This record gives sequence, structure tokens and C-alpha cells, in this order.
Amino acid sequence: MISVSYASATNQRLDAAKRLLALAQSSEETWLVSGFEGSALFQLRSAFNGLLQEVAQSYALSDCLDVVALANEAEAKQSIVPVLSELKDLMAQPKSWCCQLLSAYQQQLECHLVQSSFDRADLIGSGGDDGASMQLYLTKLTDLVLRFREESSEY
Repeated sequence: MISVSYASATNQRLDAAKRLLALAQSSEETWLVSGFEGSALFQLRSAFNGLLQEVAQSYALSDCLDVVALANEAEAKQSIVPVLSELKDLMAQPKSWCCQLLSAYQQQLECHLVQSSFDRADLIGSGGDDGASMQLYLTKLTDLVLRFREESSEY
């Protein structure tokens, strides 16, 4: 079996989400669009978890997928982890892209109708449909991953 790094796995998940969203945009079948978007949402959440795994590995933190727990652990070790601080701040804001991504994933996982409890006007860049929202999640998450890696490479 080939060993894959956390960074490589995260990249693959982001790429899969990007490709699924492109397929959703080009499809004319409503049921298929929904399937592609649901699959992209899964890949985005997996990429989010991949980022947390990268952070945990880089800072010798526990193998945990909870932002607050990782931030607390880093603080206890007197480590400053900018990406965890940013994620912790985003998670404290219910209208942030991060909270909306996690909420949409949870709704999908629990088989609820995917209806955002947030006002779409509050989601900057939203075109009013789930595909536009997920495209925003992809962009924001990709930017965060790249910034984390850039900051990490400086040390």
C-alpha cells in the first residue's frame, strides 16, 4: 500500500471537490447536480479534516479533529498556531464560511433537507444557490490551507 502524506490527501480532497462542483455546474439533470454537490460537500469536509491533521502533525499535537481541542492543546504547549486561532475565531461566528460549511455537512450527514439556517445575503460571494456557496467554501478552505503551508515553511 502506498503511503500518502496528509498534505497530499488534503490536496486530493480539494481537487475532488473542485471537479465535482464543475460537474454540477455543467449538468442539466437536477438530481445529478444535487448528488455532485453533496459529494463535493463531503470532500470539502474531508479536506477540512485533512488540514487539521496537517496542523496536528506539524505542531506535534494529538490526532484530534476538533479545532477547539487542538487550539487548547497548542496553548497548553505554549505553541502559537495561527491557523488554529483563525479557525477558532471563525467557529465562534455562526455566519462565517467555516461554520456554514460544517453546518451544511452536518445537515447532509443527518439526511436533513439542505436548507441553510443562515441568511444567504450574509454569505459573501453567494449566488443564492448551494453550488455558489460550496464554491466559496472551496475557495476559502484552499486559501487557508495554502496560507498554513506557507507559514509552516517559514519555520
